[in-house]
Amino acid sequence: MEIVYKEDGRYGEYENLLLDRERCRKEADQALRQYIRVFGEQITAVFKQKIACIERKKMLTYCMIYCNRGESVDMERVQEQIKQDMTDYQQQLHEMIAENEACKNVKRIPEHDVVKIRQIYRRIAKKLHPDLNPLTEEHEELMELWRRNVTAYNCNDLKELEEIEVLVDKALEDLGQGKTEISIPDIDFKIERLYEEIKKIKTTDPYLYRQLLDDPSLVREKKQTLDEELAEYKEYAQQLEQELKQFIVEGGTFTWTSEQN
Repeated sequence: MEIVYKEDGRYGEYENLLLDRERCRKEADQALRQYIRVFGEQITAVFKQKIACIERKKMLTYCMIYCNRGESVDMERVQEQIKQDMTDYQQQLHEMIAENEACKNVKRIPEHDVVKIRQIYRRIAKKLHPDLNPLTEEHEELMELWRRNVTAYNCNDLKELEEIEVLVDKALEDLGQGKTEISIPDIDFKIERLYEEIKKIKTTDPYLYRQLLDDPSLVREKKQTLDEELAEYKEYAQQLEQELKQFIVEGGTFTWTSEQN
């Protein structure tokens, strides 16, 4: 196993890349949350209308099957089958609604706190990141502190991070860790892989949502597109309902799962 000293330029590069990757991941997560806050309700409305069309299309297909057989439609049986068919769609809809609510409730924090959070996280990461300090995986106490550090960082919990930093220093002191050398096998390969990971994060969604969200004209354009898409699905649902009327006996009606939310 290759021994890489902290004074080695490759170690510094590796350390910075690890921290940059985590920063990019967090920025991507924050962009996704902001994207949902801005567009979530519209996207959910579009999806809800889309599954309404799917449900009506399925109903029409089942009715046509009965018609082609020369049989009257067993509406109770058909609706029970459609209810089963729509289970996954309904679950997706519930998850989207829950995610929208969760993102709405995320508290905004002052910029100076954001800076402090980043600084403390980086200090702790340099001491505890499992890819930088082998002791972290060897000692459950250190691993638990690392997990808490990641969670607090992602949740922007400054108070928790400040407390964790004190606990980390104490734990490392108790373990007598004062080494200036770290064992990192295949460091050149790992550095190359980190560059690739960072590039992928920065060139794909949700990281790219940042460009959209920072441009008011693009936000307006996206909202308009979603409104148009919703209108199209509503029109299509009405067309399907018109086609279904031929299968409704006098006094009968359809019960739509998609309208029970």
